[in-house]
Amino acid sequence: MILRVLFLGEGSSDGGITTHIRRIATEYGFRVVVTDPLTERFPQSRQRTVRSKLETIKEIGGVYELVIVHRDADGDGRERRLHEIRQAVEAVMPDTPFMGAIPIRMTEAWLMLDERNIRQVAGNPNGRMDLGLPKPASVERIPDPKAMLAEKLALASGLSGRRLDKFKKRFPEHRRQLLDRIDPLGPICEVSSWRSFNEDLLAGLSQAAGLSSG
Repeated sequence: MILRVLFLGEGSSDGGITTHIRRIATEYGFRVVVTDPLTERFPQSRQRTVRSKLETIKEIGGVYELVIVHRDADGDGRERRLHEIRQAVEAVMPDTPFMGAIPIRMTEAWLMLDERNIRQVAGNPNGRMDLGLPKPASVERIPDPKAMLAEKLALASGLSGRRLDKFKKRFPEHRRQLLDRIDPLGPICEVSSWRSFNEDLLAGLSQAAGLSSG
Protein backbone atom coordinates (compact mmCIF):
# COMPACT_ATOMS: atom_id res chain seq x y z
CA MET A 1 0.00 0.00 0.00
CA ILE A 2 1.11 3.54 -0.74
CA LEU A 3 0.94 5.89 2.24
CA ARG A 4 -0.13 9.46 1.56
CA VAL A 5 2.09 11.77 3.61
CA LEU A 6 1.45 15.46 4.16
CA PHE A 7 4.49 17.61 4.91
CA LEU A 8 3.95 21.08 6.33
CA GLY A 9 7.05 23.27 6.55
CA GLU A 10 7.41 26.75 7.95
CA GLY A 11 8.33 27.99 4.47
CA SER A 12 9.07 26.78 0.95
CA SER A 13 12.80 26.42 1.68
CA ASP A 14 11.96 23.61 4.15
CA GLY A 15 10.97 21.38 1.25
CA GLY A 16 14.38 19.72 1.23
CA ILE A 17 13.27 17.72 4.26
CA THR A 18 10.93 15.74 2.00
CA THR A 19 14.00 14.20 0.33
CA HIS A 20 14.85 12.56 3.64
CA ILE A 21 11.27 11.52 4.34
CA ARG A 22 11.24 9.60 1.05
CA ARG A 23 14.71 8.18 1.63
CA ILE A 24 13.95 6.90 5.14
CA ALA A 25 10.61 5.46 4.02
CA THR A 26 12.30 3.58 1.17
CA GLU A 27 15.07 2.28 3.42
CA TYR A 28 12.50 0.68 5.71
CA GLY A 29 10.26 -0.68 2.98
CA PHE A 30 7.45 1.88 3.03
CA ARG A 31 5.94 3.19 -0.19
CA VAL A 32 4.97 6.85 0.17
CA VAL A 33 3.70 9.80 -1.80
CA VAL A 34 4.70 13.03 -0.08
CA THR A 35 2.67 16.20 -0.61
CA ASP A 36 4.41 19.50 0.18
CA PRO A 37 1.75 22.17 -0.50
CA LEU A 38 2.66 25.76 -1.30
CA THR A 39 1.03 27.22 1.80
CA GLU A 40 2.37 30.65 0.80
CA ARG A 41 -0.44 30.67 -1.76
CA PHE A 42 -3.11 30.19 0.88
CA PRO A 43 -5.07 33.30 1.95
CA GLN A 44 -2.95 35.32 4.35
CA SER A 45 -5.24 34.56 7.27
CA ARG A 46 -4.80 30.82 6.66
CA GLN A 47 -0.99 30.87 6.75
CA ARG A 48 -0.50 31.84 10.39
CA THR A 49 -0.90 28.56 12.28
CA VAL A 50 -0.56 24.85 11.73
CA ARG A 51 -4.26 24.46 12.42
CA SER A 52 -5.34 27.03 9.81
CA LYS A 53 -3.10 25.39 7.20
CA LEU A 54 -4.54 21.97 7.98
CA GLU A 55 -8.08 23.33 7.79
CA THR A 56 -7.40 24.78 4.35
CA ILE A 57 -5.92 21.50 3.12
CA LYS A 58 -8.86 19.52 4.47
CA GLU A 59 -11.34 21.90 2.83
CA ILE A 60 -9.81 21.23 -0.60
CA GLY A 61 -10.13 17.49 -0.08
CA GLY A 62 -6.75 16.50 1.30
CA VAL A 63 -6.73 13.03 2.90
CA TYR A 64 -3.54 11.57 4.36
CA GLU A 65 -2.31 8.60 6.34
CA LEU A 66 0.47 10.58 8.04
CA VAL A 67 0.97 14.28 8.81
CA ILE A 68 4.51 15.62 9.31
CA VAL A 69 4.89 19.15 10.61
CA HIS A 70 8.21 20.96 10.60
CA ARG A 71 8.57 23.59 13.31
CA ASP A 72 11.75 25.08 14.71
CA ALA A 73 11.89 24.83 18.49
CA ASP A 74 13.35 28.35 18.73
CA GLY A 75 13.25 29.27 22.42
CA ASP A 76 10.13 27.25 23.27
CA GLY A 77 11.55 23.75 23.32
CA ARG A 78 10.61 20.49 21.64
CA GLU A 79 7.77 19.48 23.97
CA ARG A 80 5.88 22.73 23.53
CA ARG A 81 6.16 22.46 19.75
CA LEU A 82 4.91 18.86 19.86
CA HIS A 83 1.97 19.97 21.99
CA GLU A 84 1.06 22.67 19.43
CA ILE A 85 1.25 20.17 16.59
CA ARG A 86 -0.78 17.57 18.48
CA GLN A 87 -3.55 20.05 19.25
CA ALA A 88 -3.75 21.21 15.63
CA VAL A 89 -3.83 17.74 14.07
CA GLU A 90 -6.29 16.30 16.58
CA ALA A 91 -8.63 19.27 16.04
CA VAL A 92 -8.63 19.06 12.23
CA MET A 93 -7.63 15.52 11.27
CA PRO A 94 -8.45 13.38 14.29
CA ASP A 95 -7.18 9.80 14.31
CA THR A 96 -4.49 10.68 11.73
CA PRO A 97 -0.96 9.74 12.85
CA PHE A 98 1.41 12.69 13.01
CA MET A 99 4.95 13.62 13.92
CA GLY A 100 6.99 16.75 14.38
CA ALA A 101 10.27 17.50 12.62
CA ILE A 102 11.68 19.81 15.28
CA PRO A 103 15.27 21.04 15.12
CA ILE A 104 16.56 22.61 18.32
CA ARG A 105 16.34 26.36 17.82
CA MET A 106 16.45 26.49 14.00
CA THR A 107 16.79 24.16 11.02
CA GLU A 108 19.99 25.97 10.04
CA ALA A 109 21.73 24.14 12.90
CA TRP A 110 21.38 20.96 10.80
CA LEU A 111 23.12 22.58 7.85
CA MET A 112 26.46 23.76 9.24
CA LEU A 113 28.26 20.46 9.69
CA ASP A 114 29.21 19.40 6.17
CA GLU A 115 32.04 21.56 4.83
CA ARG A 116 31.97 19.98 1.39
CA ASN A 117 28.26 20.68 0.90
CA ILE A 118 28.61 24.27 2.07
CA ARG A 119 31.46 24.92 -0.37
CA GLN A 120 29.54 23.33 -3.24
CA VAL A 121 26.32 25.23 -2.57
CA ALA A 122 28.37 28.42 -2.22
CA GLY A 123 29.67 27.82 -5.75
CA ASN A 124 33.31 27.53 -4.70
CA PRO A 125 33.97 23.80 -4.16
CA ASN A 126 37.75 24.17 -4.28
CA GLY A 127 37.94 27.01 -1.76
CA ARG A 128 40.56 26.70 0.95
CA MET A 129 39.56 29.40 3.43
CA ASP A 130 38.94 28.17 6.97
CA LEU A 131 35.18 28.19 7.57
CA GLY A 132 35.38 27.51 11.30
CA LEU A 133 32.33 25.27 11.31
CA PRO A 134 30.86 24.19 14.67
CA LYS A 135 31.09 20.65 16.03
CA PRO A 136 27.98 18.41 16.12
CA ALA A 137 28.02 18.39 19.93
CA SER A 138 27.70 22.17 20.14
CA VAL A 139 25.79 23.16 16.99
CA GLU A 140 22.36 23.15 18.69
CA ARG A 141 23.57 25.61 21.31
CA ILE A 142 24.34 28.38 18.80
CA PRO A 143 22.09 31.38 19.61
CA ASP A 144 21.39 32.34 15.96
CA PRO A 145 22.14 29.45 13.55
CA LYS A 146 20.52 31.26 10.62
CA ALA A 147 22.88 34.24 10.86
CA MET A 148 25.88 31.96 11.30
CA LEU A 149 24.96 29.80 8.30
CA ALA A 150 24.59 32.90 6.12
CA GLU A 151 27.99 34.04 7.32
CA LYS A 152 29.64 30.67 6.55
CA LEU A 153 28.10 30.53 3.07
CA ALA A 154 29.30 34.04 2.31
CA LEU A 155 32.80 33.17 3.49
CA ALA A 156 32.84 29.94 1.48
CA SER A 157 31.76 31.76 -1.68
CA GLY A 158 34.94 33.84 -1.77
CA LEU A 159 32.91 36.69 -3.25
CA SER A 160 33.00 40.38 -2.40
CA GLY A 161 31.25 43.62 -3.28
CA ARG A 162 28.14 43.51 -5.42
CA ARG A 163 28.59 39.86 -6.30
CA LEU A 164 28.51 38.99 -2.62
CA ASP A 165 25.41 41.15 -2.10
CA LYS A 166 23.61 39.25 -4.87
CA PHE A 167 24.79 35.95 -3.43
CA LYS A 168 23.37 36.75 0.00
CA LYS A 169 19.93 37.39 -1.48
CA ARG A 170 19.80 33.76 -2.63
CA PHE A 171 20.03 32.45 0.94
CA PRO A 172 16.59 30.70 0.92
CA GLU A 173 17.59 28.69 -2.15
CA HIS A 174 21.02 27.88 -0.68
CA ARG A 175 19.30 26.73 2.51
CA ARG A 176 16.96 24.47 0.55
CA GLN A 177 19.87 22.94 -1.34
CA LEU A 178 21.74 22.25 1.88
CA LEU A 179 18.68 20.56 3.36
CA ASP A 180 18.37 18.37 0.31
CA ARG A 181 22.08 17.47 0.46
CA ILE A 182 22.25 16.42 4.12
CA ASP A 183 24.38 13.28 4.35
CA PRO A 184 22.43 10.93 6.65
CA LEU A 185 25.66 9.05 7.41
CA GLY A 186 27.68 12.19 8.09
CA PRO A 187 28.26 14.35 11.17
CA ILE A 188 24.54 15.07 11.55
CA CYS A 189 24.15 11.56 13.00
CA GLU A 190 25.57 13.03 16.21
CA VAL A 191 22.85 15.71 16.49
CA SER A 192 20.05 14.71 18.88
CA SER A 193 17.16 16.40 17.07
CA TRP A 194 18.16 14.73 13.78
CA ARG A 195 18.16 11.32 15.46
CA SER A 196 14.73 12.12 16.92
CA PHE A 197 13.47 13.07 13.46
CA ASN A 198 14.54 9.70 12.05
CA GLU A 199 13.12 7.71 14.97
CA ASP A 200 9.82 9.61 15.04
CA LEU A 201 9.39 9.29 11.27
CA LEU A 202 9.86 5.53 11.39
CA ALA A 203 7.37 5.28 14.26
CA GLY A 204 4.86 7.45 12.38
CA LEU A 205 5.18 5.44 9.17
CA SER A 206 4.75 2.19 11.11
CA GLN A 207 1.63 3.50 12.84
CA ALA A 208 0.15 4.80 9.59
CA ALA A 209 0.81 1.52 7.82
CA GLY A 210 -0.75 -0.43 10.69
CA LEU A 211 -3.93 1.65 10.68
CA SER A 212 -4.22 1.49 6.89
CA SER A 213 -3.95 -2.27 6.78
CA GLY A 214 -6.20 -2.83 9.77
